Amino acid sequence: MHEEVLPGIHRIFDKFVNVYLVEGGDHLVAVDTGVDTTCGKILDAVEEIGKPLTAIVLTHGHLDHTGSLKCLKERTNAIVAAHVDEVELIKEKTGLEPDVKLKDGDVFEDFRVLHKPGHTMGSICLLDEKSKSLFVGDLVVERGGKLEEVPHQYSLDPEMNRIRIKELLEVDFENLLPAHGEPLLGNGKEKLRELVERLGL
Repeated sequence: MHEEVLPGIHRIFDKFVNVYLVEGGDHLVAVDTGVDTTCGKILDAVEEIGKPLTAIVLTHGHLDHTGSLKCLKERTNAIVAAHVDEVELIKEKTGLEPDVKLKDGDVFEDFRVLHKPGHTMGSICLLDEKSKSLFVGDLVVERGGKLEEVPHQYSLDPEMNRIRIKELLEVDFENLLPAHGEPLLGNGKEKLRELVERLGL
């Protein structure tokens, strides 16, 4: 099952993780690929939406974000993009090397790439400037209408991750789309500011 959370932005939820399909004119771009069971759900959603999936952007290499990468690559031959510092982790987890190696500030498929290391070295957020939507990967998670940082044991450098959370306040966005939890539509920046204050950053 998928739901359109914003015009042209579809969310697929599987177990505990979100994948987003974003319409780029006549085609779709996937943000992350979920766990190993998500592939079929993504392909069903692609068919329902009626546009081909031609690109996949990975926010980072953890298996709950890359679990269906191999299956999707085989089924759609989509171009896979990830931050250059994440390539080795993605290869280790999936056996695949990304086709496009991104750097901070790059624009890929209308997403501006924001390199935010901390959770992993090559973690990125993706800003869709048109809809003012920010796809945050695992930089923050949503729980009960509030944002929280990812539990420290899952992050390579939790302190660095906190610095990145604060940096997001400089980004112009309204909607925050996390990999874990519910999307925050319209009030994403406000909820992020609350988290920064709670953490005393």
